[in-house]
Amino acid sequence: MPVHVFKCGYANTYLIEEDGSFAAIDVGTFWAAEEIYRYLRSRSTDTASLRMATATHFHIDHIGGMSRLTKLFPGMKVFFYVKVGDYMARKDKICLFSFFSWIRDLRPALISCDDHGKNLPAALKSDWAGTPIPLLRTHLLSIPEVFCTLDGDRPMPYLRNWKLIKTPGHTNDSICLYNPIEKTLISGDTILNMEGSGELNRFCCDQDSIKESFKALSLLNIERIYPGHGETLSNIEGLGAVLRYI
Repeated sequence: MPVHVFKCGYANTYLIEEDGSFAAIDVGTFWAAEEIYRYLRSRSTDTASLRMATATHFHIDHIGGMSRLTKLFPGMKVFFYVKVGDYMARKDKICLFSFFSWIRDLRPALISCDDHGKNLPAALKSDWAGTPIPLLRTHLLSIPEVFCTLDGDRPMPYLRNWKLIKTPGHTNDSICLYNPIEKTLISGDTILNMEGSGELNRFCCDQDSIKESFKALSLLNIERIYPGHGETLSNIEGLGAVLRYI
C-alpha cells in the first residue's frame, strides 16, 4: 500500500495507492493536481482510479488544487472532516493566527520550499479558499459537491486500512491519517519535519490542543511519518523517539 509523494507547492501532497485505486491527500495547488494527473496517465491508469481526495485541514496550501483536481478527475469525490462542514455552511470561520506567529513560523516554511518559480504562479491559479487572513478566510472551494462526513468513528471511504485521528491544535479541524498495518502516519501540519528530525508544529491556533493531540498520537505504533512540510521520517520507533516536543 504505497504512499506516493508530490512536492508541488507550499505543502506536501500524497497519493495513497490501495486495492487498485488511489486517494489524494492535501492537494494544495493547481500544479499538484496536474502532477497527479500526469503521474497516473504515465502509468496508463484510467482517471476513474482516483476515487477520492481529502485534506488534513482546511488551509489554502492543502486544498488550493482541489477544484482543478475535480476537473481532471470528474468521477472523483471530495471528502472533508465533519468540522469543515461548518465552514462550507458559513456557520464558522477558519481560525486566525497572531502576527508574531506569521513572522516566526510561516516564513521559514515558505523559504524551505523547493521550486518558487512554479509555486507562485501555481498558487495564483489555485483556489483561495482556506486562507487564514481576515479578508479571505470566508472564501469557499469552487466545487459543486463536497462531502463533509469524515470522522474518527467512521470508516474512511475507499481507504479501508486507514483511520482518521482528530488532532486539533494547528487548526480546530486538523486531522491525521493512520495506517496501523503499515505503521504509517500522514500528519498534515500537526507534525512537521522542517528541522531534520521531526517537530510538533508551533504555528497553532491552540497550543494546549496540539499538546493533547501529541499525547494521543504518542499512543500509536508509528514507524513512518509523512509530514505536511518537510521530508518523510522513516524507521522511527514511535513519536517520542523522533519528535522535539513543543
